Amino acid sequence: MSKERPPILMQRRGAFLVPQAPIDGEMLEAFPAGKPLKVAVTQPRNIKPHRLYFAMLKLVADNMQGPATKEALHEWIKLKTGVSVAIPLKSGKVDLVPGSIAFDKMDDDEFRAFLESAKTLIVEHLIPGLSKPALEAEARAMLGE
Repeated sequence: MSKERPPILMQRRGAFLVPQAPIDGEMLEAFPAGKPLKVAVTQPRNIKPHRLYFAMLKLVADNMQGPATKEALHEWIKLKTGVSVAIPLKSGKVDLVPGSIAFDKMDDDEFRAFLESAKTLIVEHLIPGLSKPALEAEARAMLGE
């Protein structure tokens, strides 16, 4: 499974970095305390849709019955939306593996289309009865928006 992680947003307060929203604090706590972390500090461009997507995945995973994780849902959504890499086999068949939604792989318009497709998959196949606006509103609340 992919090691693609959502970005953790931080804010500078004096000489310290602090999580921007509760979900950022939760993701930061996944790393061991007292150990060095490699941090690349950048000021991202339009990261909000990307963060919204991963907040929606967490929301869905937390509310599904069964062992699905946000990482597994992410891989499933990428395959279902065609974000994949073709692996040609010796037999002539082609297998697909999940591709990447990283900033260097998708521009803003491509990601917006991916996000809309992901929301459609979620409300049609994973959480019937939930509307796209309700899903988005709950995920935005998780992000402190």
